[in-house]
Amino acid sequence: MYTHAMDSHLRAEQLLLLSSAARRLSDIVAAAEAPVRYEVLRRLLRAGEETMTEVLDEAVAAKLVARGPDPSTYVPADPATGEAIADAMGEERLRRLRDQIASAAQRVLE
Repeated sequence: MYTHAMDSHLRAEQLLLLSSAARRLSDIVAAAEAPVRYEVLRRLLRAGEETMTEVLDEAVAAKLVARGPDPSTYVPADPATGEAIADAMGEERLRRLRDQIASAAQRVLE
């Protein structure tokens, strides 16, 4: 019999195995108040194209992040996941990440 507790345990193990870049990416996406463009994520992670692809694949496989309505954007895999990640950050970190996202988005558009 598969239980919610078993699912939670497997999820916790999976999160422990994530790279720091995939964890940061999921934090950024969860903190954002709108879908985050690929270029903004790449700028915030300071990652090359190949590394960025690997990090996105990792976060998507872990069901933390999904493609947004526009194929070049990313959102939390589901609202509950995004909310749980954002809640775990605390208000100060959440605010700081939102400021970083806004700044990176502005630079990408220039």
